[in-house]
Amino acid sequence: MSNLDAVIVDDLNEWRALVRESPDAASLNPIGIKEVVRGRGALETLPDVLERCGVDTGSVITVLSDTTRKRYKNDDVLDVVLDALRVTYRVEIVRIAPGPLASVVHADEVTVADAVENTRLGAPRGLVSVGSGTMVDIGKVVAHGLSIPHVVVQTAASVNGFADNQSVLLIDGVKRTTPSQWPDALVIDPWTVAEAPIAMTRSGLGDQLSMFSAAADWYLAGAVGFDTSYSATPVSMMRHDVDELVLLAHELGWGDQRAVDLLASCLTVGGLAMGVAGRTAPSSGTEHLVSHLLEMHGDALGVSTASHGSQVGASSVFASLVWRHVRQRLADGNVRVDASNIANYERVRGAFAHLDSSGAMAEECWKAYQRKSRWIRLHLDDINHVLDEWSTHEREFHQLLKSPEFVADTLRRAQAPLTFDQLDPVPDLEVVVWATTNCHLMRDRFTVVDLADLIGTWNPDDVAHLLAQQSMLAL
Repeated sequence: MSNLDAVIVDDLNEWRALVRESPDAASLNPIGIKEVVRGRGALETLPDVLERCGVDTGSVITVLSDTTRKRYKNDDVLDVVLDALRVTYRVEIVRIAPGPLASVVHADEVTVADAVENTRLGAPRGLVSVGSGTMVDIGKVVAHGLSIPHVVVQTAASVNGFADNQSVLLIDGVKRTTPSQWPDALVIDPWTVAEAPIAMTRSGLGDQLSMFSAAADWYLAGAVGFDTSYSATPVSMMRHDVDELVLLAHELGWGDQRAVDLLASCLTVGGLAMGVAGRTAPSSGTEHLVSHLLEMHGDALGVSTASHGSQVGASSVFASLVWRHVRQRLADGNVRVDASNIANYERVRGAFAHLDSSGAMAEECWKAYQRKSRWIRLHLDDINHVLDEWSTHEREFHQLLKSPEFVADTLRRAQAPLTFDQLDPVPDLEVVVWATTNCHLMRDRFTVVDLADLIGTWNPDDVAHLLAQQSMLAL
């Protein structure tokens, strides 16, 4: 899936066969996307793509886009898309602008509802989303709500959520992954993706590197019995071509078109893996929790934050340090879970109350954490059993995880942020401490931070020590 000089229509049959023939196929979802179209000039084939997706020529198509101009050679991406579509289809445009206090579009309840209704008014037979992660997340929800085919035009190699059937939405100010709809087709044109701001490409590398700590968190959740969906198949999919990508980190950092194309391909397969798993767990663990909290803090207080992927990249370095910290503690032996360390309502509410005077954000976080805490109280013996047998799991963790030094060096070679104080804009230190300390209190997934908290090695000194270690990696 990496030829720049010709438009390739990939029917993904090799990936479908891999999923179908895997040992755990019965627990996995079939790939729902029909095709990935890539190569220079792929945008000009949009009418053919829509026709293959079952959209009759001459019918109405809605194009969903934000208001940010994006380059396609010397033109604007949206103009190229409209010119290509208008030859064959009647085109309606729905533009989504940031809210009055925001600099970027957020996929909150109001924005998503407006997008659905404004698209519905045109009675389209198909939808084309043009943009990066948030726009595509909104497009998936719109297409699902209206039951129409959806073609995604990816404009940056910034996140891995283009090719799956899930959307990250803001629910009462809290980031939540919500089932939506597979795109019918994904169109990736290097003349668009490689023209995106280089910071977005480096952001995509950060999102890609989340696979290491996230997969370990997913395996841990399965080992203790909290989430038994763990599968080696999506994990292996996530790592397809990642070794080559790491080797090209330097070239990626200055926007080499072939390196960016490889990143886009890796991100696409990552999206397929999450869709196959039926959850974002193969690429979303501790590192995404930290990033979500940084974003939630910025959204709540009207403060700009760094890009999602750049935060995930820096948080991936931190998460790998947390994993080293916990594994070293467990190697010392004589470690038990202490039920008194399970967070109560007051602790969770206290962590989030300052962000929302209505209390809705804190209640949403508590609702999710409460489900997890109830399970933990009923399964303390199961968790302690995993601790007793920890050595039997070490081989798996060794294979899943990469060292903090590896993650940091890959980001460094791409000139991407590897510490929180390298993000743009830089979050205040107290915000970083708050986000890293409380990240596990906002979602009902069991991660290494939950385990660290339960065994009593997640106090302010522990967090400060790990952040100091992360800073040392930048020297």
